[in-house]
Amino acid sequence: MKIPWKTKGIVLTAPLSEGIDDVIKFIDEYLAPRGFNLIVMQVRYRYRFKRHPEVWGYDPLSLEGVKRLLNVCRKNNIKLVPKMNLIGHQSGFPNEPTDGILHGHNQVLSDIPDALLRAYPSFDEQRGTNEILYSRSICLSSIAAKIVVCELIDELMDAFEADEIHIGCDEVFNAGLCPECSKKTRAELISSWINSLNDHVKNRGGATLIWGDRLLSTKETCYNRWEASDDGSEGAINMLSKDITVCDWHYDKYEKYPSVDIFANKGFRIMVSPWRDKGNLEAFINYAIEHDKGHINGVLMTTWCGSVDLARRLLYGERGKWLHTEQIADTIDKTFTR
Repeated sequence: MKIPWKTKGIVLTAPLSEGIDDVIKFIDEYLAPRGFNLIVMQVRYRYRFKRHPEVWGYDPLSLEGVKRLLNVCRKNNIKLVPKMNLIGHQSGFPNEPTDGILHGHNQVLSDIPDALLRAYPSFDEQRGTNEILYSRSICLSSIAAKIVVCELIDELMDAFEADEIHIGCDEVFNAGLCPECSKKTRAELISSWINSLNDHVKNRGGATLIWGDRLLSTKETCYNRWEASDDGSEGAINMLSKDITVCDWHYDKYEKYPSVDIFANKGFRIMVSPWRDKGNLEAFINYAIEHDKGHINGVLMTTWCGSVDLARRLLYGERGKWLHTEQIADTIDKTFTR
């Protein structure tokens, strides 16, 4: 499929230490020849932070490992951008095979906090509650949480020598619950938090990317409550700084994708972010091409499977261990040709 934009990106999870060589080879021998020039690496807390070792996640990347990834990217003129989840997705259940990635759930269940909330339970918006919907969120009124998060941002951007960072902010269903947060609307809470992190990143000469679902309304679009908001947070779209790049993700097939037009009309630059189904991907990208008002930076292909598993599937033809790995690999292979 012909991609008309300059940026052709992909989201990869931070590789497990035992498979980092495979991911480096994957970048060098597979992604680069197919024209990928951006990798957004989902790190979460899987880095050996020096300032806050208490928030190390599962099998964290070393500084040496980051530099090896950075070197192969630079060799191939690929930009490497770190990613953290800095509102929601602070808990869930580990995928199988375990690689430290926690995924939410669609019913009220007791779950496992990720590294930040394990180290700092007071940062948990649902502190004191064992059962929550989907995943836990950071308390957006916590000054201490913002201080720690900004220190993590600084160290991660320094390690990756990055001038951009993706801070997630998707699928937030549990914001605004504590007494302090409940004094504000969800739109005010989320926009204030994101703008403050963006200001911090800008002050160090960087730029911010986020997912766009919480800025969209289920009532005004055709999207479900995962791809858009039904709790009032969509009002944040009118409060956010326009220098934030929005990654507009949609995984189902629709007759139209109104978010492409909404973000254009609101003055945001976006990345078009599809997933595993090739037909859905093509429908989304084709709509975006037809409705591009000069505000689309490119494509950011999402994967949501282990990067080592994906690399071994596409390099060696190994059977995928993760759910959807083989379908994701097949879609990438057929869409992003040499």
